[in-house]
Amino acid sequence: MAGPDDDELLDAIAALWEKLDPPPDDLAEGVLARIETNDLDAELLTLVEWDKELSGVRSVAMLRAPDEVGTWSLEYLGPGFRVQLRISRSQRQARLDGWVVPAQPMTVFLTSMGAKPTTDETQVGESGRFEFPVTPTGACRLTFVSDPSSTRPLVTPPFWI
Repeated sequence: MAGPDDDELLDAIAALWEKLDPPPDDLAEGVLARIETNDLDAELLTLVEWDKELSGVRSVAMLRAPDEVGTWSLEYLGPGFRVQLRISRSQRQARLDGWVVPAQPMTVFLTSMGAKPTTDETQVGESGRFEFPVTPTGACRLTFVSDPSSTRPLVTPPFWI
């Protein structure tokens, strides 16, 4: 009488673990974001709140409807501060408004991650507010620099505009 072979046993064990203790839905995205920042010599801000339609680099809704209009929000946690973002799109025009809480002086860089990357720069105001009135569309990330002599800037994981 022949029993199951090793491959069948391993498949059965994998199915059991998938049922009893499935991995978190965002595990692969989180691991890829952390691996990507290993080469940056930067500290990754943690995404703590988002509108699901816009937060992922490969947002299916945005790929299917790149002309989608509306307003979306993201919130990141950094060391000693939070960053709140509001992204607005109307037709092919996009805008990003942000707030650093508590307010602190910082330079903010918005970098597009497309075939021809671009970088725009702005300052955080006394109220903690910053803005990019015209932004690129597609995958982007923000970099925050509070001390120009610091070797570890703070960056967001990529997000979709």
